[in-house]
Amino acid sequence: MTLIDFLILGVVIGSNNLAVALALGAMGQVARRFRVMLVFGVFEFVMPLLGIGLGAVTARAIGLQTNVIGTVLLIALGLLTVIAGVRNRRQDEKLAKHVTQWRGLVFLALGLSIDNVVVGFSLGLGRADPLAVATTIACFSVLFTWIGMRLGRESRRGWEQVAKIGAGMLLVGFGAANGMGWL
Repeated sequence: MTLIDFLILGVVIGSNNLAVALALGAMGQVARRFRVMLVFGVFEFVMPLLGIGLGAVTARAIGLQTNVIGTVLLIALGLLTVIAGVRNRRQDEKLAKHVTQWRGLVFLALGLSIDNVVVGFSLGLGRADPLAVATTIACFSVLFTWIGMRLGRESRRGWEQVAKIGAGMLLVGFGAANGMGWL
């Protein structure tokens, strides 16, 4: 993977965290931003490693069809993210407080980073440095979480849906570029 590939990957995967952080910031949870950034960062680092490991094992087992499988998984994940963004779910401040407690954050981060297992799996089917991938994803996710929390406080939910749809579209594009051999 080239530097540009890593930057694209970081932006695409970090966009999910941006969408959630926008919502949390809009719900007045900016005071808990460091807690949110820590938990998100840990999960965003570990889950792609898990996926890459699973992808590498699977690649050895299934052989030549790995690029097709990785492409399909990335595009499917992107489409699901777009669909989730179109469905607008309103959350209240009470829910946000529960979500930003330690237990809630662990479950939220787990849910957000499940897609990183799929992305890692897709990348594990090819050749990618696992630590570089995980570090890139974690750094962009933490950065986007911080930005999202700050902007969310200012915008009050106006951008959450746009960010989710944008993240999904970026994943579809990343999957298509992977399928065409551009990455």
